Amino acid sequence: MKQKIIIALLIIVPLMSKGQYNPQLSQLIKTLEFVNPGYNASKDQASATLLYRKQWMGLEGAPQTMAANINIPINKWHTGFGANALVETFGLTTFSNIDLTACVDVKVSNSSYLTFGLSGGAEIRRIDMERAKYMGDPPFLANQFDDEYLHAGFGLNYFTPSLHLGASAHYSQLKGLRYTNNEPLSVFLNGSYLISIHPDWALKPSMLFKTWGGYSNLDAGVFALYRDILWFGASYRTSKALIFFADIKISNSIRLGYSFDTGLWSSSAFRHNSHEIRLDFTIPRAERTFERHIRQ
Repeated sequence: MKQKIIIALLIIVPLMSKGQYNPQLSQLIKTLEFVNPGYNASKDQASATLLYRKQWMGLEGAPQTMAANINIPINKWHTGFGANALVETFGLTTFSNIDLTACVDVKVSNSSYLTFGLSGGAEIRRIDMERAKYMGDPPFLANQFDDEYLHAGFGLNYFTPSLHLGASAHYSQLKGLRYTNNEPLSVFLNGSYLISIHPDWALKPSMLFKTWGGYSNLDAGVFALYRDILWFGASYRTSKALIFFADIKISNSIRLGYSFDTGLWSSSAFRHNSHEIRLDFTIPRAERTFERHIRQ
């Protein structure tokens, strides 16, 4: 009976999905470019981020997410351009997001600046009913629940050498009668503060709040940093998950990040762990024409 309930959820939940731009990633504190198009303006080197997430290990049909971000700054103009791509599979459903992004930074003082960003793209949802197993005749038409729609977003950030505050919102062009009572906006708010405790060590309390379709959760945690070579820490998600995080600088061009989520559900049927791995690539520049503050 427990297996039947879980299988039913894997089919029903995607059909009822609200469709907002809402990637569930545990390393967002290091990959805010996926939800805040203004965040890339804090980078002065061409970069790419690749991410893979396997959620709810051991559960057939559980979500898997692949994401990529590319950013090319034009430092002479204090701007940057890039793209995001995200593909998530969940049961019979595949969500695909593709965005183009643009960002700009504005100096506020000698020790602070603001960044602004815009994004726009398309989201495609496909449900492969041919892979479903039925008792009797199929109850659904093959393409009845497929959707394509546009979405757009903007992001704001405030940076100092120690403080980072960010906010972003995404609007989805929802279609179909089943979206009548839906909320088209997804909102993300984040903050972090760098506390120096030693010339080589620092602590960084961080938070990320998001709300979508009438739902919300908060990730709050603290991380230790060693010379920007090593990050490690833990955070708590109010939707009942504990997250452990580590990030290491492999070379001047490559960083590797890993996070492990463990569920805190009261029922063991839904207490499944998740794994997430991330690679960051940058192209060093021999000459720096514009030096931004250390990215938070």
